Amino acid sequence: MVETKRLCHVHCARSCVDQKRAGLHLKLLEMRPHWSDLKQEEQFRIIDRGETEPFDIAIPLPAKDRSDPEGTSWGVDLFWERFRCKKCGRCCYTPGAGLHLDEGDMERICRHLGWSKKRLLSLCRYDEVLGAWSLKQPCPFYDPEKGCTIYPARPLTCTRYPLHPALKEMPYHLAVDAFCPAAREFVKETLGWWIVCEANWARILRDMEG
Repeated sequence: MVETKRLCHVHCARSCVDQKRAGLHLKLLEMRPHWSDLKQEEQFRIIDRGETEPFDIAIPLPAKDRSDPEGTSWGVDLFWERFRCKKCGRCCYTPGAGLHLDEGDMERICRHLGWSKKRLLSLCRYDEVLGAWSLKQPCPFYDPEKGCTIYPARPLTCTRYPLHPALKEMPYHLAVDAFCPAAREFVKETLGWWIVCEANWARILRDMEG
């Protein structure tokens, strides 16, 4: 099955995204109504654990191919088309959110604020495990009323959130942080997209066996 999913990722990524954008899953679900009934209740319970437990959730969109840095971004594009941030600020003010900064982030933020790097680092901590600097939590640039006060220069980590690296057990799919309320909502709304993946996997498996 792993090879089937890999082949699907290599050969069907674009068509898979196009099928989901066009709503093919709705037609497939009509033919298999029990699929959503069986899956939804169980999956919703798992998804809602993200409110209190830190974990990532794979979503039915293709991740960039790790062997190809210039790989497809079709899945990412559709994610941002459909994702709707609630502007709740939870990712900004919650301890442990992990707002990592690379050199480009530091230069951009310092230039935006007219600060020295030393002043910015006074608001950061060094993560020995990751070997990277992170903004202390809650984020010093988050204002409960105004939101992000450095939005045009915010770290790349923030521009990509809630997308996270693909899970080891699901390397060909995008993953999101279940802590994000909008991400959990997205996962629930697109749960039916998995039926398109299953249909494509079944077709590839038949071709392999034939």
